[in-house]
Amino acid sequence: MVDALRRAHRALRPGSVLLDLHPTASDVPVEVGARVTGRVDTGDGLRRHAAAAHALTRSVATQLFALERTLTFDFLTYGDSIEELRDYIAENWREARIGSAAVERTRDALRAAPGVKPRVREHVQVTRLLSPSLQTKV
Repeated sequence: MVDALRRAHRALRPGSVLLDLHPTASDVPVEVGARVTGRVDTGDGLRRHAAAAHALTRSVATQLFALERTLTFDFLTYGDSIEELRDYIAENWREARIGSAAVERTRDALRAAPGVKPRVREHVQVTRLLSPSLQTKV
């Protein structure tokens, strides 16, 4: 991430905007409606997401970029079934999986809530950074 920020800094014109979007370093629950039925095992995801946040903080502290705004929001991924959601996560998220106990609890919750689809809830952060403007001497 640090290298990517340095490359972006070199490529952007002064006053340009860089948007960073990544999950926060927080647990990802599996839900059926308002009921949490388990957690996604994200492997090293929490560590990687914390490192990305740290790299952003360092890029501002070293004045590589100026922080304009940060916003955190929930990003929901739904499946038509827990099996579909489990398979999607296994195929598309690096090293992540939904364990068998969470799958079973989710199946039970889905039987008690007809018409509700299982989902996972990620906390995502979007940060708007500005490439510093050139300083002109007067």
